Amino acid sequence: MGGARTVLRRIAIGASALLTAVGVTMTGASTAAAVDYYYEMPYPAGEAYTVTQGPEGTYSHTGPYNEYAWDLGLPANYEVSAAQAGTIVISDWSPYPGNGIEVIIRHSNGQCTHYAHLNKAIYNTGDRVPQGRVVGWSGSTGNSTAPHLHFQVIDCNSRVGLPATLQGWTPYTGTRPVSVNTYA
Repeated sequence: MGGARTVLRRIAIGASALLTAVGVTMTGASTAAAVDYYYEMPYPAGEAYTVTQGPEGTYSHTGPYNEYAWDLGLPANYEVSAAQAGTIVISDWSPYPGNGIEVIIRHSNGQCTHYAHLNKAIYNTGDRVPQGRVVGWSGSTGNSTAPHLHFQVIDCNSRVGLPATLQGWTPYTGTRPVSVNTYA
């Protein structure tokens, strides 16, 4: 976590300095803000799993609640890691039965990450978790046809999905992104 964030922060600061040197000013969010929107893969570093359905998938990733979600082909009872540090908002059976057991984590940028169809969630609401901490075990609870992890970035209040990138890009169906998410 620290290494990737440090590199991103240095790149943002360097780009800002370069633009200022050539007479271009940047307005809006501070240089550290870009780091706040960086999410790592929700499984351990060095491992790769197939994206079985990416954003805007035709099977179930339609409409405002799932449009920007990823289904990751994790086997049953496998470690699911926090994509970014934050505070646990939900860690139990979802009030929406289709999600099964879910974990929702609120992050410093005001957004939440959503981990659904888990076999087990291991933290309590209000607990603070660092990026990379195992927060649950993958499964097939709720409306699921096979073990996998349904992962997305959402608006914390409405649960509407938000466009996001994982490790700086948008993995699409069929890819096998390698995680850099180290244990915390």
